[in-house]
Amino acid sequence: MNHHRRLLATLFASGIMLMVAVPASEADEEFAFFHEEVMGTALELRVRAEGIEAARWAEGRVLAEIDRLSAILSGYDPTSALSRWLSGELSPSDVPRELVEVLSAADRWREATGGAFDPRAAAFGGLWSEAARSGRTPTLAELEAAREAARRPAWRLDPVAGSAERLGGGPISLDGIAKGYIVDRACASALDPGLGVRGILLNVGGDLRAVGEGFGTVGLASPKGDTEASEPFAFVEVKDRSVASSGGAHRGWEIGGRWYSHIIDPRSGRPAGHVASATVVAPSGIDADALATALNVLPIAEGIRLVDATPDVECLIVADDGQVHRSAGWRRFERPPPPGLALADPREGAAGSPDEDGGESGEARHWADAYELVVRFEINRPEVEQRRYRRPYVVVYIEDESGHVVRHLLMWVSMSGSGPDNWLPDLLRWYRSDAGRTRIERRNKAYAIGRSTRPPGTYAIGWDGKDDQGEPLPAGKYTIFIEAAREHGTHQVIRAPVTIGDEPFSEEFEGNVEIKSAAVEYRRTSDD
Repeated sequence: MNHHRRLLATLFASGIMLMVAVPASEADEEFAFFHEEVMGTALELRVRAEGIEAARWAEGRVLAEIDRLSAILSGYDPTSALSRWLSGELSPSDVPRELVEVLSAADRWREATGGAFDPRAAAFGGLWSEAARSGRTPTLAELEAAREAARRPAWRLDPVAGSAERLGGGPISLDGIAKGYIVDRACASALDPGLGVRGILLNVGGDLRAVGEGFGTVGLASPKGDTEASEPFAFVEVKDRSVASSGGAHRGWEIGGRWYSHIIDPRSGRPAGHVASATVVAPSGIDADALATALNVLPIAEGIRLVDATPDVECLIVADDGQVHRSAGWRRFERPPPPGLALADPREGAAGSPDEDGGESGEARHWADAYELVVRFEINRPEVEQRRYRRPYVVVYIEDESGHVVRHLLMWVSMSGSGPDNWLPDLLRWYRSDAGRTRIERRNKAYAIGRSTRPPGTYAIGWDGKDDQGEPLPAGKYTIFIEAAREHGTHQVIRAPVTIGDEPFSEEFEGNVEIKSAAVEYRRTSDD
């Protein structure tokens, strides 16, 4: 594989958002902004603008709109309009218009999906969480009591008056629909060609929206891949559209050695389990969000029929066995991968899928055929920040025994535009040893990644045993470096010496001001 293509795929596939540019004004530049703890996950914003001032204006608009709408729609903030309405503090006529709009959309999708999407499913989430803490599944009596509560009407809307009356006291959650609504509105608030902002791509925990010029191609993370460097299994072009992915592979409950998805079938109260992930492309994020959740619950054929009957909406569903199912018009959005990048197989790691034999030809096996190395780390929350916070610049790379950098696993920096690059030299060790790398790849990134929501600040990166040129490296001694620097902040390095061989191991490493914790696990690929 061409060296620069391999480097592009390796360095930038590991971020949440990386994208292919489409033609825009020659005077425009691309700027990237990263934040943690935004709506309970990570945010990455890319702006196509005529300069850093316009880009930072767009960043401010996006964050301000997210803050404004979160103060209305958050189910975790006791002072939000939603929380006060649920508690009875807000009268029907005092409910903000935005909350009424989201409740109306929830009603529409509950009816369209035959109850497969329903905010009242929150009654079951609490039940399963409580039971899991006791190491058991809910009893039939507990499930029936929760089903009875979930069947009661939760609200009544008056579209003429624009009011919402709270009915009953059962729990509801708008998490499965509100984030897409907020992402839609945040993008609309920041796109302003008159002020030099011509393109926006916003990713909040895998919910993506691309508007305006300069962005559009999105890579879909394999539902079986559990690290940031997991390669996409498909690419789609989504100009002026939203993408939402939902799945239960990484969020849920482990009870008695069995994994249960956090996505609950509102009709039965039991976790869905036949779908690994569902991705929806739609004109709006609120519709993409609701449908992606429902497609995890509905039988696959029924979900496909629903999408086919919904104008201008398409979906791709990966079943739990790794089989891929597409709506009738999905392929109109599908695009080939960037040059030099192979697509992941969504069946890898699926229950019942065979391990790669690798030895039938009689050739010697490489250590990565039987083992994998995973680096996990958590970003520290700055003490001065109250809610969201900027992600530090981070580079994760591997050196051999002679101290040569042989592989980059992850690289979080803004590689185009002025301003943010000023802090690249603060990654002191990496910058000194590999400064040319900062000039080689100053270009638009490869693609954006759409994935199911994950917790903020916590990341995992896998190493496939190859160097930056794609050549396999021998077993032996290596050192993993996690280097972080924050704008106007500190520079920190974690060194993790490892020995690659025939013995699995796991080791934790002391954190620092920027990286709260770090661990390395060397495991057999057949291990869960």
